[in-house]
Amino acid sequence: MKGRLVLKNIILRLKLGADDREKISFRDVPVTVSWSGRISSGLSVDYAEVCKTLVKFDEREYDYIEDLAADILGVLRMEYPDGHWEVTVTKPFPPVSPKIEFASFTVEGGLDA
Repeated sequence: MKGRLVLKNIILRLKLGADDREKISFRDVPVTVSWSGRISSGLSVDYAEVCKTLVKFDEREYDYIEDLAADILGVLRMEYPDGHWEVTVTKPFPPVSPKIEFASFTVEGGLDA
């Protein structure tokens, strides 16, 4: 049997942006992670532990959402090697013209279920 766990919009506090003016203060950065894989009785992936793992990224500084997504994926794959992971990082209201609501980037990797 296969299963899928989705943890939507985990809020991390980061300094994020290629422009130094974007890194003056911390901002809320929503991160969505999902795991899919084979399940049996009991816990396949403990979502409370996944959230604790992501706390390691709080109060860090990143230029690009792509780098943050890749770093999170790398840690999740090391901590939980079984199954397939997807990580989406969203940057609300990035400083571009015309204005947009958000930019997001998704990376995925791991064993296919």
